[in-house]
Amino acid sequence: MNMNNNGNAPFKAEDVNWDELAGIGILKDELEMSGELDTLLRGEKTKVMSLSLVLLGVDVVMDATLQLVRKDSETLIEILGIKPSA
Repeated sequence: MNMNNNGNAPFKAEDVNWDELAGIGILKDELEMSGELDTLLRGEKTKVMSLSLVLLGVDVVMDATLQLVRKDSETLIEILGIKPSA
């Protein structure tokens, strides 16, 4: 799991604004420990994760998948919420 040697992965760890993501509760170290960082760098969706985010000063707890995407040559993270099954 060497982040600097992604082979043909479309994203690089240094392309991601980790400070901004840490501000809402998504931490690079946690993604790396769970094995999901490599998944993200390949441009794939992560497995379903429980997230505890702070958005506009509001604590939000949700299950979601994450995926890195490019928009206007900027690397962004997409948070795709999972609907709870009834």
